[in-house]
Amino acid sequence: MSMITIDTINMCSHLQRKLFEKDGQYHSLWIAIQDDSELTAVVRSRQLHIYRNGKKVLVLAGKSAPKIIREDPICKLLQIERIKWMEQRFNYALAAIKNGTVDSQKAIKDDIAELSKYYGSELWKLDFAADEAGKLPPDLKRGVLSEDGIWNLLVDYSEIQKKK
Repeated sequence: MSMITIDTINMCSHLQRKLFEKDGQYHSLWIAIQDDSELTAVVRSRQLHIYRNGKKVLVLAGKSAPKIIREDPICKLLQIERIKWMEQRFNYALAAIKNGTVDSQKAIKDDIAELSKYYGSELWKLDFAADEAGKLPPDLKRGVLSEDGIWNLLVDYSEIQKKK
């Protein structure tokens, strides 16, 4: 395995967390990049630009959505990892709402914000369409792609907030 080294000084701090922290949204992607000798990465404009054999395939940013330049296996992995990451937030928020304590409600505020932003976004629609077309691995947990699942979670969370 050849380790890719990048200049993180000019990388967005949000992106650094997503890439390098073990529970970061892009951490598994970063590991995959390290394991693929055809991939290289460079930081430009605080974003990570990923290339396969010298051709740009993907741009990762801290707060904005990833930009897929051309179809590539790393982009498919990005979709699967996004669904896994959102699924974790979804399940955590469901458990916290079921638990019902004030502390657990505060703890999921960021998760609810992420899920709310994801639900109905172009990324969610792409993930939903891939699921409907059978393009996702059969063993991938995908409750977050249920139309009613996120909707019900957001409504339940909103109702709890109104009662405070």
